[in-house]
Amino acid sequence: METYDIKTNIEIGRQIFENIPNDIKPGWAGLILSRFDNYIENIPIEIKEIYAIIDNQDRWAEAHEQFTKIRHFSLNSKDYKPESYLLLAEMVAKVTYNASGQPAPFDKDSGGYIASLALTAAQPFDEDDLEEDVKSVILIFNRNKELKTNLVAAKDFLIYKKIDDILWYDWDPIGVNDMAPRDEYQSYVPRIFRLKKSGADKQEIANLLLKLETETMGMGSTIENCLIIAEKIIKA
Repeated sequence: METYDIKTNIEIGRQIFENIPNDIKPGWAGLILSRFDNYIENIPIEIKEIYAIIDNQDRWAEAHEQFTKIRHFSLNSKDYKPESYLLLAEMVAKVTYNASGQPAPFDKDSGGYIASLALTAAQPFDEDDLEEDVKSVILIFNRNKELKTNLVAAKDFLIYKKIDDILWYDWDPIGVNDMAPRDEYQSYVPRIFRLKKSGADKQEIANLLLKLETETMGMGSTIENCLIIAEKIIKA
């Protein structure tokens, strides 16, 4: 499936969206939106706030109000670029609210525009890595069809991906995330994922990160920095 086809053919976007289990749709949409976190210099607080709502299913109904906040920002910020990023955030909020099952849902096909908007938003950055990352997340459930019928596995998959992102963008002890291959730290993800799934606390995860930095990589580090990263992983 070509990037151009997904970007220009809304019907493909609808088919992709409909292939995703309802309880996974907010997490999928939020993961796509988060691809831009390290490319947008000034992320509006209205958009930052949607992540905490997505990560807590009991709060999904709050996404209706959050959509209103994002829309107000969009209307009052005509010079904000790329505009498609703001539209993408609006659709993410809509999808999250609709998944809550509350009355008066947004248009049912709102999620069908996410793929096209995300790829359109990536275009101005002229970054092949960003576009490929966006496309990869868009097609997660098309490429891993068994996840469509296993909600536990699907949710775990999204958490796994978030941990991978945290290690790459936030941890990055070697300082190579602007030059090295994207898989630089991926061999460490399974151990950290297992710790998180077992209910490990922040200190346990931080201890592992510190051990990886000092013993495996031979880098200098502090437990304080590792605790900050561990907190992000706990919340993933």
